[in-house]
Amino acid sequence: MPPETATPAAVGKALVGGAVALKRGEELVVASWTHTLPWASACVAEARRRGARATILLEDESAFWQSIELAPATRTWAGIPGAVRAALREADALIYFAGPADRPRLHALPVEQQSPFHGTSEAWLALCRKASVRGVRCLLGYASDAQGERWNVPGALWRSQMIRAIVDSDPKSVGTAGVRTARALARGHELRITAPNGTDLRIGLRRRSPWVDDGRVGRTERPHRRNVTTVPGGTVVVAVDERSAVGTAIADRPSFLPSGRVDGGQWDFERGRLREFWYTSGTEAFESEFAAAPRGRETLGLFAVGLNSALPAGLPQAEDAPAGTVTIAIGGNSEYGGSNPCRFLSWITLGEATVAVDGAPLVDRGELL
Repeated sequence: MPPETATPAAVGKALVGGAVALKRGEELVVASWTHTLPWASACVAEARRRGARATILLEDESAFWQSIELAPATRTWAGIPGAVRAALREADALIYFAGPADRPRLHALPVEQQSPFHGTSEAWLALCRKASVRGVRCLLGYASDAQGERWNVPGALWRSQMIRAIVDSDPKSVGTAGVRTARALARGHELRITAPNGTDLRIGLRRRSPWVDDGRVGRTERPHRRNVTTVPGGTVVVAVDERSAVGTAIADRPSFLPSGRVDGGQWDFERGRLREFWYTSGTEAFESEFAAAPRGRETLGLFAVGLNSALPAGLPQAEDAPAGTVTIAIGGNSEYGGSNPCRFLSWITLGEATVAVDGAPLVDRGELL
């Protein structure tokens, strides 16, 4: 990647011009933390260059940790303040960078202190949906050195690969592939996933509408697309028949769960439910969340295919998006039109899988057709 394409300005151009397609006279809100400020500032500058108005909402990392020390009852001040909600209702678009940078420290807090911060990204995007604001969550917010160390991924390399995917991705071609894939999933009755590692899994489809996340949001919702997205993006997700999964899926790529990294996952299903599971490493990271999850945790609810050829394999927070990657997830799927409201979600990914819809090939050994 040439140095000039790796600059904050290049990221700002891709997010403002490509992802939210900001127009002259529109209002942009950029929510940032200290560690993402260079990219957030570039978004503001790019918006103003385009004749739009832009505002940064900054959460300072040091002030955040000082607040926890001085006001440990975090439930009284966590969440999105009313004044910020009001500002968002007046905006046309939001670009959101997650934080804090030291997420391992956040997860190490006592449950009663950390729990009010769970789901913050989802809360921002839910506000966008409610207010019909075009919302983008930029995954660079997660790519800190502290989080990279926790997941055994070099932080600088993680950010570099993420930036390349943001700048070099072609949302138009990703979107075209996504719509084609979504149509096949919407019309189909059964998926079969196989792979050389022993994977052989059958999943029923229920003619539910798939969602295409191509890293762009438009002024109006298009078929299969919502008004919020993730960048770098590139997935098609569909809620499957919750009682249908039968067989075995074996991961050949890592999954980066909130509780830790897991590798070599094997899931065995019967009548849609996870009956047995194994991991070559990181079992405790999965088990700790699975054991505490509510009813519906064991149900296979989601199937996804990656679309983004600019993303390398195994990139944390975007492990489902490289082109041809197959992901299955257990837990809740009601957000995608399914019937399982469980708030738990866990997943495994396969990079060398073959997928057929009613016998017609969709993915061939990791290559999206």
